[in-house]
Amino acid sequence: QGCAHNRCIDSSAARSPRGGDCAAPLFTAMHRRALHRLPQPPRSALAAALSVRSCAAAAAPSPDAQSGSGGRYGLGAVLAAAGVGTAIGVAVGDKDMRMRRLTFPPNQLRACCDASPETENQKALPDRLAEVVGASYVKRNYTQKGSRLGRGTSLAHVSPGTLAEAAEVLKLCVAADVAIIPQGANTSLTGASVPRNEGSDRPTIVVNLRRLRKIMPLEDGKKVLCFSGVGIYDLKEKLEKEYKRDSHSILGSIFLNPTVAAGVAFGSGGTQIRKGPAWTERALYLKVNADGNVEVVNTLGLNDGGDPIAFLDSHDTLSADAVNLKGGGICSWPRYDDVVRAYNENKVSRFNADMTGIDCCRSEGKVMILATMHDTFDIPKKSQIVWVACKDLAAAHALKRQVALKSKDCTAKSCEYMNKEVYDGVDRAGRILVKMIELVGMQRLEPLWNLKLSIEMIPLPFTNIICDKFLYWFNNVIPHPLPQQLRDFGTDYDHHMLMEFAEYSDGEVQRLRDSLDQFVAQHPEGHIKYHICEGKDASRANLWRFVVAPAFRTYCIGKGMQGLSIDYALPKKFSEYPAMPEKQFPIQNRWVYSHFGCNVYHEDLVFGPEVDVHAAKKEIKHTVENLGGKLPAEHGHGTEYRAPANMQERWRKMDPLNVMNPGVGGTSAFKGYSDSPAHVACAH
Repeated sequence: QGCAHNRCIDSSAARSPRGGDCAAPLFTAMHRRALHRLPQPPRSALAAALSVRSCAAAAAPSPDAQSGSGGRYGLGAVLAAAGVGTAIGVAVGDKDMRMRRLTFPPNQLRACCDASPETENQKALPDRLAEVVGASYVKRNYTQKGSRLGRGTSLAHVSPGTLAEAAEVLKLCVAADVAIIPQGANTSLTGASVPRNEGSDRPTIVVNLRRLRKIMPLEDGKKVLCFSGVGIYDLKEKLEKEYKRDSHSILGSIFLNPTVAAGVAFGSGGTQIRKGPAWTERALYLKVNADGNVEVVNTLGLNDGGDPIAFLDSHDTLSADAVNLKGGGICSWPRYDDVVRAYNENKVSRFNADMTGIDCCRSEGKVMILATMHDTFDIPKKSQIVWVACKDLAAAHALKRQVALKSKDCTAKSCEYMNKEVYDGVDRAGRILVKMIELVGMQRLEPLWNLKLSIEMIPLPFTNIICDKFLYWFNNVIPHPLPQQLRDFGTDYDHHMLMEFAEYSDGEVQRLRDSLDQFVAQHPEGHIKYHICEGKDASRANLWRFVVAPAFRTYCIGKGMQGLSIDYALPKKFSEYPAMPEKQFPIQNRWVYSHFGCNVYHEDLVFGPEVDVHAAKKEIKHTVENLGGKLPAEHGHGTEYRAPANMQERWRKMDPLNVMNPGVGGTSAFKGYSDSPAHVACAH
């Protein structure tokens, strides 16, 4: 097919390929190059092992050979051949993948003519970045996959270690005319944190900000200034241990330690009813203006002498006179607990296309966030984890309103929901992850997660699924982590709520318990049951809810099915599931879980191999929006969802040249938001 020679499929033609037109010489050269990548000792060992075997076989043919079944090679030869075969597979597979991705993409945007798609300035950029941050912090031609979606190769993946380095890196990238993706822990679920090679008119640089991890508490920990690479789990631990304060953001994915800046960029919400989405009016960030210059935007309120970057880089702590906290913006969503308690309103509590606030809030990578300031919260005197099982969804919604959101001085700290399919799915595919978190701890799980992503990137057959297959196969070997009463709930009930009752005011936990008892008494016996989780049971109950998202991937791969994950906000008065287009797109399994207090839902839908999942996603989005809902709610638009026109216009004003994270939210991926690519290298 490649050379249009029909004879090339014949063995005789393949033995004598016609010049450079046929594919055979190409593959021969690729194999030869792969062999030369091997170090000399393995090549010599292989040659020696095969030579010894050949001599022995010539002197004394084996019985197997005499019987016509073929000779047996020694163990050394077999192991050497296996090693060489693996090395060839990696090298050839990598070469093949790069050729298909970079030379012959489907839209042919990067191969319009014989000229290189990179300018001289772009080719020199990785070396210039290495001069700024150090060679060990620049990875060239680096391929990454997203936590759930997306995969691509960047010209360079660079990790600045100071705010000044980050600013200099951005300036060099803008001057080289590349696309730039700011990146944190790469836990994005909608594909926007990794390069997109197809449909791009420029090379991409990923600026990973994970090394920027300073935490500077203010006012005895009542506020905190965080550099952009700080993980939300690290922040939570520091505030609890040193200041007895609760951090601003607790997400279901906290065990992956996503960054504080990513939370602001996406408007992440999380499990906490009283806190609201990650949002602030005090930040330090960089933007690229219409003239191609990098601007520093500073609303932190620092007494920094006019250079906030140098000031923060030179300080590890901040004194009371270093920041003006009386004037300026606020550092959390105002009165969010009042917002969610207004549960009869026909509007949503939060969503990704909300344009409230300064540019960095819900910017989705269109600016580069360097630092943000956040309020912290009181830690309650005590708390209880309560698992409630209900026979129907209406009872669960009524319980939420009459108990969890009862009044300002009687509000649950968190109120999460899971349906039976979620419970059963985690039982089948998530037990092993719960056990891993218990064994290694949340702080040490992030490297293991990154290792899993790295394995999935290896260009060999089945590496993209082998980790999840392993988790699925061995899941049931792990003893069930939940106590027997909760296991009985999982068998007998279709709807489950996991609530945390907290003592923010005297007697609040008891008032919540009394309200729950009264609610249960109003229903037929056995219609609603609850269990107080204590000690390890409380931790395991929370983990059961938190591991749903990774367990879903393991479940789909284990079953050999397709999966679609969505998140949406429903009007607060809405108390049913949206009807899915199941006649058109049959759903095999519907996992529904929710930040119930906010009426923000996550759904993981299992489809058979025959279903067009992309078309199903579009139809579901229309269904949710027709009900007055918003999709997405907190995971961001990424590469999966088209943002509303006013949100796209907001991003264009932030980034008029379309340098930062081009293509996000359905916007153009081309320079200046053009409808077609600018062929810089060939001047077309």
